Amino acid sequence: MLSAKVLWPLFPLLLLVVVVCLTWAFVRAVRRRQGTAGIWLQGSALACYVLAAVAAIAGERGAMSRHVHRPFSFLTQIAIAAALYYFWKKDRSLVALNLVAWGAILTDTALHYVLR
Repeated sequence: MLSAKVLWPLFPLLLLVVVVCLTWAFVRAVRRRQGTAGIWLQGSALACYVLAAVAAIAGERGAMSRHVHRPFSFLTQIAIAAALYYFWKKDRSLVALNLVAWGAILTDTALHYVLR
């Protein structure tokens, strides 16, 4: 049965997957010297997602509107798409990490609509 009680534990798991993938991709881009643009793209994706996660958690606790995290999430997705374009033929592991992160973000979004 699809209910909030059953599916709610997936949200922190998806958050963890995205944070781990984006952090790993950022560290990999820095260590492999993927260029200033690549490092900035990975760093901005990670920073925007951390801001989105903090805003979402604050929204759940009632400290701010529940919708404040959406622009940060959208910026994260733009940064991930740009990183995918930038790294497409340069580093397959960074492409894979970004695709997993983006997939987890989209799964989180889909779960919100399922639970509505």
